[in-house]
Amino acid sequence: MSIMSEVKLEADHGLGAVRTMPQFRSATEASALTAADRQTLLDQAALLIDTVYVHLLHKRAMYAIEPTQRLKLLRHRQARLSDAQFHAELLRIFIELRDLHTNYVLPRPYQGPFAFLGVLLEQFWRDGKPGFLVSKTFPHLTGDPQLVDGAEITHWNGAPIALALARNADREAGSNADARLARGLESMTLRTLALSAVPDEDWVDLRYLVGGTAHETRLHWRVFDTSADLNGPLPDSGPFAGLGVPSAHLVGLDLRTELVRQAKKQLFVPAAVDEERRVAAQAGDVPEPTAGQLAAGEIPTTRPDELRARVVTTAAGTFGHLRIFTFHMRDQGIEAFLNEVIRLLDALPKNGLILDVRGNGGGYVVAAEFLLQFFTPRRIQPEPMQLISTDATRQLCASVDDLAEWRPSIEQAVETGAQYSSAIPLYPAEVVNSVGQVYHGPVVLITDALCYSATDIFSAGFQDHEIGKVLGIDEATGAGGANVWTQQNLVDGWRAGPFRKLPASAQFRVALRRCLRVGKRAGEPVEDLGVRPDELYRMTSRDLLEGNADLLERAGTILAAGTPRRLDAEAGPRNGAGVALSLTTEALTSVDVYVNQRPVRSVPLTDTKPTLQVPLPGAGAAVIRLEGFDGDTLVAARTVEVPA
Repeated sequence: MSIMSEVKLEADHGLGAVRTMPQFRSATEASALTAADRQTLLDQAALLIDTVYVHLLHKRAMYAIEPTQRLKLLRHRQARLSDAQFHAELLRIFIELRDLHTNYVLPRPYQGPFAFLGVLLEQFWRDGKPGFLVSKTFPHLTGDPQLVDGAEITHWNGAPIALALARNADREAGSNADARLARGLESMTLRTLALSAVPDEDWVDLRYLVGGTAHETRLHWRVFDTSADLNGPLPDSGPFAGLGVPSAHLVGLDLRTELVRQAKKQLFVPAAVDEERRVAAQAGDVPEPTAGQLAAGEIPTTRPDELRARVVTTAAGTFGHLRIFTFHMRDQGIEAFLNEVIRLLDALPKNGLILDVRGNGGGYVVAAEFLLQFFTPRRIQPEPMQLISTDATRQLCASVDDLAEWRPSIEQAVETGAQYSSAIPLYPAEVVNSVGQVYHGPVVLITDALCYSATDIFSAGFQDHEIGKVLGIDEATGAGGANVWTQQNLVDGWRAGPFRKLPASAQFRVALRRCLRVGKRAGEPVEDLGVRPDELYRMTSRDLLEGNADLLERAGTILAAGTPRRLDAEAGPRNGAGVALSLTTEALTSVDVYVNQRPVRSVPLTDTKPTLQVPLPGAGAAVIRLEGFDGDTLVAARTVEVPA
C-alpha cells in the first residue's frame, strides 16, 4: 500500500481552470474586505437576526446559542483576524443557528467556486451498521485505478470514517441529527465555498477496501468555478401573478443543497447535462426518447433539470417512478413545471406511483403545495406561516403589501405579549385546489434528510392530508420550516427601513416566516422537527450501485397493498341546459356531482363506463367536480371545466 502523490486532471475534464487549494487561498487574499465592509456586514447581521429572524427564540431554546453576543465579540476582535478568519467566524455564527435558510453567502471571490475531491461518498447499511461507499468517481480523476465505484472507505486522514464524519457533521447547519450527518457526508468530498467552510487541509488520505483488499490513496482538494447564481431575479409571471405576491416572497429553498445538486450533476452525471442541452434545443417540444431512455423505461421530459419519469418493474408489479429533483425553476417556469407533471402522470402506469423527492432542497412553496392536489380527492389546506412579533416586523408589514395581513396580530402583540403573529397561508387555498386530483392510483413518497424547505412543506402536506405512506431513508426530513427572504428582498421591499446593500456582493438570507403543519399535527412547527416517515428504510450497497434496486422493491411492495382507482371524465357538447359526461371508473361504488361548488346529483355506479347528464346553471363557463366513493369513503375526484 502506498500514498498516491499529487496527480493532474486530464485536459478534457470540461471544468475550465482548476486550482489547487493553496492557489485558491492565495487568490482570495487579494480581495480582502476593508474594515468598513466588515463593520457593515456585522451591523447588518445583528439587525437581521435580532429583529426579523423568525426562529431566534426557538433556536436559543433548542441549541443554547447566543448569536447576538457572538456578533458583538466578533466586532470587538475582528481587527486581529485575517480576511479568511473573519469569514470563517461569521460563517460559523450563522451555521450554529442550525438553519439552512439563514445564511451568510460569502462575497465575490467565494461565489461560484466549488472544492471537490473527485469522488462521491454515500452511506449504506449492512447488518444494522452503517458503511460508506464511493458511489461515483469523477472520470477525469487519474492516478489510482483501484479507487472505483463500490470502494468502501474505512479511514479518513487516519481516523475511522464514522468518527471523521461525525466531527465534520458537527460543523454543519442541519436542523436535526440526520440532516447534519447527511450534509456532513456530502461536504466531505464536495462543497460550495460561498456557503461552506474552506477545507483546512490541502489533501485527504483515504484507506479503503475493494474486494476485501485494503488500499490507501491521497486525494488533493481542487477548486473549479461554476456559473451558478440563485440570487438573481425570480419569476413574477405565470398562474400566480394575480396573487399580488412577488414570487421572490414565495421561496423556501436550501441554497446550498441546490448549488451542490448542480455541481454533482456536472461532475458525476454528465449524461444528465447532455440531456438538458438536447431538450433545450427542442424549443419546448416533447423530445423523442433516446435508445438509452427506451432501455431504461424513461419517458422524456421537457423539464429534465427538475423531473425524471420512468416505468419500473418490481417483484410486486410495474409502477411509475417520478423523481422531483427541485422545486426551483431556474427558467421562471412554474406553470410549465406543473403542466409537465400532469403530462408525465398521464403517461405513467395508473396502478401505483413512487414519488421520489430525495435530495430536493426546495424552491417555490406555491409550486410544491400546488402539486399535492394532483394525488388526493381531499381539499388541500396550505400550511400557515407566522412572523416573529417585533417592532421591525410590524414596520416591514406596513411597507410590503403582501405582508399586510400579518400586521394586525403583530400590533396586537404589543398588548398581549404574543411571540408570533397570526398563522396565515402565503396564498389563498383556492390556488392550490384549482386543478384537483389527476392521479388516482396509490402513491408512496420517498424522502431523505436532504429534503428541505418547500420539500419539507410538500412532505408534511403529503402526510397531513393522508395521501399515502412516507418511506424515508432517514429518520426525518431536513426540517426547514420557513419562507426565506434575502437581504436584497428586505432592502427592496422596505426602502425606508434599516437594511442596506452588502459589500462585495455578499448576501444574507433569513427565515422570515415559519410554517406550521395542518391536519392531525396542526400547529406543530416543521423547523428542527421535520417529517418523520411512516416507514424507515436503510439503503443497501445495491441501492447505491444498482439504481436504488432494493429501495424500489420496498416501495413496490407498499404500492401493491393499495387499491388502484380510476375516475376519468370526458364532456360532450352542451345539450340544452346541460352537458353529457362520459365516465370511466374503477374501484368506485358511487359518484357525487357538483357544479360551481353546488351539489346537483349523486349516482350509484353499476357500470364502469356510465354516461351522466349534468345540468348547468346557464350559458356561462362552469366547473364540474366529481367525487368518487368506495362505500362511504371519498377515494377519488376529477375536475372538468365546461367552456361558455
